[in-house]
Amino acid sequence: MQRHVTVKPLPFFYVGKQVTIDRINRYQTLKHNVLSNALGKPDTRSIWYSKEHFEKLLEEITFAGGDGIRIHFGMYEEGHAYEGQLCLLFTTTRERLVGDTVVHSNVVLENEPDYPERSALPREVILFPGEESTGWIRDFNLGSPCPPSCDDDTYE
Repeated sequence: MQRHVTVKPLPFFYVGKQVTIDRINRYQTLKHNVLSNALGKPDTRSIWYSKEHFEKLLEEITFAGGDGIRIHFGMYEEGHAYEGQLCLLFTTTRERLVGDTVVHSNVVLENEPDYPERSALPREVILFPGEESTGWIRDFNLGSPCPPSCDDDTYE
């Protein structure tokens, strides 16, 4: 009996190994060193997120009637474990028509009508592999930055 194997095409966002390596190297050569020198310590060069993190993010986009995600670059505040390092902040967007132009507006949860009820509920906690539950609620936008958590962020 012959089995039929379905081959899945490459995803639309695929740019290839060499383009990826070149872009990473360009960032590390031209920007990472400048940021690290300004900080006086190595800045974030990559951030790992779990599959579950993205699944929850997609659930939130759907729940909010969103059309996508905007990724903002930010910096951890004073006193944070990763103080001064680059962080990524994911903001759900919602399509809005302004005149004849479609814009993707940020969905600010505090401005949503159900915010008081949602914020009063206990939050789900996502633990990264190797973490123990400490009662500390991980910020949804907190990934595992490298440094210091550099398990294998090389791209070869």
